Amino acid sequence: MEQVRSRTADFLKGVAIIAMVQLVLVEYFARPEILNGLTGKISLFIGGPPVAPLFLTVMGYYIAHQQHSIRYHVIRGIKLIFLGIFLNVARNAYLLYEIASGKVTQDIWHIIFGTDILILAGISLIVMAFLVKLLRGHVLAYLTLIIVFLLLQYIIPPVEKAHPQSIILPFFYGKYPQAQFPFIPWFAYVLAGYTFYLFKQFFVSDQFKHNKTVNMVLAILSGILLLISLPFGYSVSIRHMLFYHHGILFFLFCVNFLFWWLLSAKALVDRFQNKITGYLEFLGRNVTAFYVLFMIIAGNMGVFYQKKENYLMLIIFFVLLMVVTSLLVRVWERIRS
Repeated sequence: MEQVRSRTADFLKGVAIIAMVQLVLVEYFARPEILNGLTGKISLFIGGPPVAPLFLTVMGYYIAHQQHSIRYHVIRGIKLIFLGIFLNVARNAYLLYEIASGKVTQDIWHIIFGTDILILAGISLIVMAFLVKLLRGHVLAYLTLIIVFLLLQYIIPPVEKAHPQSIILPFFYGKYPQAQFPFIPWFAYVLAGYTFYLFKQFFVSDQFKHNKTVNMVLAILSGILLLISLPFGYSVSIRHMLFYHHGILFFLFCVNFLFWWLLSAKALVDRFQNKITGYLEFLGRNVTAFYVLFMIIAGNMGVFYQKKENYLMLIIFFVLLMVVTSLLVRVWERIRS
């Protein structure tokens, strides 16, 4: 039997896709004065906590909710890893052609095996498949594991640069450019999503879950904490190395942000159901397909328009790529059904 989808989860993922698109456009196409100015910093923040942490936390939540077998998660994880490698090739197709033809000199292996979030998701699924069987539903065990993963990067000796032959290490750990989504510390978000489901399922009564007054109070308290911690979260989000290899404090900032955003999004979805929310939910339902198709288009466009465009062109590119990618996803959705 097909499980009923959560409108809130799809809405959250849809908004995250929009945040991701604007970040990619600014990073790929914006002139240096835009990228390095206030606009670029705001873009980094919008494309930070609301995007990758959300995707991974939601994934962890649904691993717990759907309760699939080890075999299912392992196979799906392997598929995501290969999809991530395929995406690295496809979105750099023109660049790889220029490297092969001798026009450009770059490390081809670090392009093909870059640490895309799909690869991280695949590795996380495989690891979670076995952890679920090992730890069962012990919330304290998962909470301990979250702390362990966040502390590991302080314990493991830092690796500032990858050796030319190093391909696998960036998938798991390493403070160098191609290690954008290493398993340590990002797996902590998957664990957090899984733990949140267990906590809500076994320790929170149904009456408490659906009490609007309680949810409002929690949202207000979380929002106050978010405002207090916002300068810190912003300062980490606008620095690539700090963001991709952050520690416990930023993790806690993101968790609080996601909790506030979850409660706020649920209130919005419960109140509104129109073309805008419908479109965002459509994006959320097809988040992987949209991400892959968009990155292939944007990645290959980046070769021709890299860091050259002004504000007007960025807006035009945003509208154009959203429309084209959405149409392609709609076609993909119909083919699959």
